[in-house]
Amino acid sequence: MSEPVDLSDYLANAFLPAASAPLPTLPLPDESHVAGWRAWKPDGAVTPAELAERLPQAAFPIEAGMAKSSAYRAAILSADASAIPSNPILPEGMLDFSVEADFAGHLPVVGTHDRELFEWLFRTLGARCEPVPISPQVHALLITGLIAPGRITATHEAWEAGGLRDDPAVLGVDQWNQAMPLLDKADPTRFRDRMLILHDEVYAGLEAIDLDPPLDPATWLEKSRIIRHHHEFAHYATRRLFQNMRLNLHDEIIADSMGFLAAFGRFDSTLFLRAMGIEPDRIPISDARAWTYVQGLTEPNVLEVCRLTIDAARNVEAWLELMPGIAPPQVLQSLARTSLPELAGADAIERLTATLDR
Repeated sequence: MSEPVDLSDYLANAFLPAASAPLPTLPLPDESHVAGWRAWKPDGAVTPAELAERLPQAAFPIEAGMAKSSAYRAAILSADASAIPSNPILPEGMLDFSVEADFAGHLPVVGTHDRELFEWLFRTLGARCEPVPISPQVHALLITGLIAPGRITATHEAWEAGGLRDDPAVLGVDQWNQAMPLLDKADPTRFRDRMLILHDEVYAGLEAIDLDPPLDPATWLEKSRIIRHHHEFAHYATRRLFQNMRLNLHDEIIADSMGFLAAFGRFDSTLFLRAMGIEPDRIPISDARAWTYVQGLTEPNVLEVCRLTIDAARNVEAWLELMPGIAPPQVLQSLARTSLPELAGADAIERLTATLDR
């Protein structure tokens, strides 16, 4: 059994010191992997088989320990195409593919209306074919570090042809096994993809009729799509701008703030807490979305983090009501500059406002 996560480590602000620096010119330029996705297919429907041709991880069965198997390691880590299963058993149905934009840059997005297809994507691409449990409240995942064997092969071939000898990252290097880690370090997406996978479902599984005030189902589904897009791109933005992205309730307040502002023009703390399954002085129920973000904490520390999250969410709502028209990147940065305990404090509004003057 792993050691419990220390509460002070959990509550530390992992976005500092990067979030203290001025924002760069936005939108950010696309990372290098995006061009390959743009060239792959036009936006539209793709089959699981087509996706598996580009990302052979999807050709392997979902089994415990699969990522450590010799075939998987050969196919993915060594880009050995002969190790990819020749007749993979793939799910039926269609996926939606697009390359979508936000101020952090474009990302490839693969979505589906089918829950089983989403869970297949989650496990094959996001969990390296491990049969991990997935909360029914989870409908999206930003995947980073997804190895792209096809680009490893193409870059190796370019190297052998002499096409990379002038690359500053490998000047003076004459062996591929030495060049590859240097190229990887110089450009984190040369050999690795970042992508979003989405289940096209209402936010947190909440029904339109149960909202306050209620919405019609079509409107709520569209609002949910907006929330999900901006939520996931907020995680991508903190990764690119502030060098971090975590399973942490601080991150979730930031991401849902961005999603709610885009969908409703305001942050609704009551809706956020309900979607998380967080209530005062109570441990969340077993399938609550909150458990995804408090993994490793002891039960007393979960209670403390939930208490802080309630106060923080209410303070963020109050602050944003005082800041009409504030630009989304500035919201992201101000919330990233302020830790979860600071967001929960009695002086949170003053702290957040002060971040705008830095």
